Amino acid sequence: MRRYRNITDEELSDLGATREWDALRARSLLAPEGELLWVHNRRQKFSSIEPADARLLRRVKILKIDAYDITTDFGRYSLDTGRNVHDACGCMRFCDCYGRLYLPAE
Repeated sequence: MRRYRNITDEELSDLGATREWDALRARSLLAPEGELLWVHNRRQKFSSIEPADARLLRRVKILKIDAYDITTDFGRYSLDTGRNVHDACGCMRFCDCYGRLYLPAE
């Protein structure tokens, strides 16, 4: 389980997502029908932006799942962790290098 707290359990529940990341369950989601929740790693630091702003919180569509990665319409993420596969680029923009995925609640 990841200890990541830029989003509360209540928010996740309201958004129909779960904090627990399960690679086997992620693999079972169907592309291109599957959707995941993406949350910006530094969401709490952007206090001047509404927390539900699409730059900080969005639904992403699964395009492809292979042996190691999940490719979405907003970047590539590790199948094992749900984290972005690139190191943070330092651009301070709202790109996939600063996000993590959450699975839908069962």
